[in-house]
Amino acid sequence: MKFSLSFALKSFVISAAAAGMLTGCGPSDGLSDLASGKAAYEAGDFKRAEKLLAKSLEDVPGRTDTLVYMALAKLALADLDGAENAISTASNYPADDVDVKLLAAQIAWHMKDYSKAEKLYKEVSDNLSNDAAIRSQAWCGRGVVATTCDEPDMARIAFLTAIRLDRKNAAAWYNLGILYRDAFGYLEAALENLNIYVRLDTEATPRMAKVQRTVIPGLQDSIRRALAERPGASKRNSAASASALSSAESAYRKGEYKTAASKYEEAFKLDTLSYPAALGLAKALEKQKQASSSRVFEAYRAACTLRAGAVSTYLTAGALAARLGRHAEAREIYSRAVAADAQSIDALDGLIRALVKLDGLKKQAAAYQRYREMIKPIKRK
Repeated sequence: MKFSLSFALKSFVISAAAAGMLTGCGPSDGLSDLASGKAAYEAGDFKRAEKLLAKSLEDVPGRTDTLVYMALAKLALADLDGAENAISTASNYPADDVDVKLLAAQIAWHMKDYSKAEKLYKEVSDNLSNDAAIRSQAWCGRGVVATTCDEPDMARIAFLTAIRLDRKNAAAWYNLGILYRDAFGYLEAALENLNIYVRLDTEATPRMAKVQRTVIPGLQDSIRRALAERPGASKRNSAASASALSSAESAYRKGEYKTAASKYEEAFKLDTLSYPAALGLAKALEKQKQASSSRVFEAYRAACTLRAGAVSTYLTAGALAARLGRHAEAREIYSRAVAADAQSIDALDGLIRALVKLDGLKKQAAAYQRYREMIKPIKRK
């Protein structure tokens, strides 16, 4: 596996090597071995890279860029102690920069020192003087740490923040997609994020091949299977459902809400995958004073299960759940709304309110609040 550096350090290495060639420096300056070692690393020949970089360090022991590439080579060779030693040495020199810190954090994560990894990533992500793309990388790293530590909400916030800072951060889209699939079970959101990842990451890596050949087709199959396994899905009568739906919509427009509800319910029974029928039933019931709030909520919740991107439906269902005191359900509904639209202030506010109402989730509520304020700062009176 190869690991990446920022554009700044890559440019420095190239410039340094070029300067050496232009001034006619000999082998003792270490630049020739550094350039060859870097080329070997980029070609995936990590053993050769390690040897060449070691030679370069013999000539100039303290060169930060050489130490960084040595750490990368050793990390690719699974020599974690060697990688940590190289990056720790690099950190002791004045040329220390964010690349050193980010790589040190990555090595700490590999060594399962998650508190150290989080600390280093946080130092980079919270430093507003750093470039947005660099901070995005650090936030993505924080998300990976949180995922490893089984903190899915904190991981999601980190990946969303990374994307907000740099929408071209392919790794953030990838990790968010995998998180939605594995930790949240939001298959449609996972599919959307992984499709974005595929469009952004232009390198033909093993990860890319796996996502394209296995992960995305697997998600598509799972989504289709989940719909096919819904009760009544095998007995759908789309034509009859469409006819009942037409009658329902006509009655609704006339204000005949009881008739409309009856027809929408008929349409939904005839086709349990009809989102318009499920949503129409919910709206018609909502118009009837005699309909219980619980029944209206159940109708909206059924509609939510049929269209993952229907944020307005989620918001209505979440608000109903909150009014009924069903805060755990409100949390899940608003959470899905955030997955559908991470910029929705209403979805974030609803999720935060639900988390505050639930025991032991104040930390998550506070983290979502900080992200929410990044999206659109609260206006104080």
